Amino acid sequence: MATWRYKHFEANVNRARDLVALGQGIGAMTSGRVDSSDMYRASLVQGVAALDHYVHGVILDRSVGILLSRLPGTSAASKIGLPVSAVQEILSANSDVEREQRARTHIVERLSRETYQRSSAIGAGLASVGVPQVWSNGFQGAQKSQLLALDLVVGRRNRIAHECDIDPTSPGSVVSLTAVDALDSLSTVEACARAIDFQI
Repeated sequence: MATWRYKHFEANVNRARDLVALGQGIGAMTSGRVDSSDMYRASLVQGVAALDHYVHGVILDRSVGILLSRLPGTSAASKIGLPVSAVQEILSANSDVEREQRARTHIVERLSRETYQRSSAIGAGLASVGVPQVWSNGFQGAQKSQLLALDLVVGRRNRIAHECDIDPTSPGSVVSLTAVDALDSLSTVEACARAIDFQI
């Protein structure tokens, strides 16, 4: 059964798929005169953001659970990196609700400095909160190809976000991206989130 975090992820991925459909519609309405590939680029960026947001949420929930002794600690060399003053503030709360709110506030602030997009960062982040070997458990025999696919999608997202997807071999033009490419990228991201959610 999917967690509530995964249901939010699905809603965000569906928004990304809607962008692909919008791009296809614009292309069809204008008989291809309007280049709708930027809609596909926006879709790919949205898909990676959905995965990053989902993993942040899982790590937040599990970190709070461990900190408040609702989940068992982890043997991994984990470090959320809260300052001593934050720990003191959490421990001095007057109620369980206040303690949880303070823990969430401090952990959210700490996690805001991290990105969980590349497979290695996701694996390390989840291992630190008691979900070890997430990729080998989630994909078994197809692990290497799935992780390579995810890292390629994230690499493309980074080129779009930081370099305008400009083709380095042809300055002034962008690298081609089709609706099929964008949808394949979303399927890759979705498979990774599903593999994670199955284990938490």
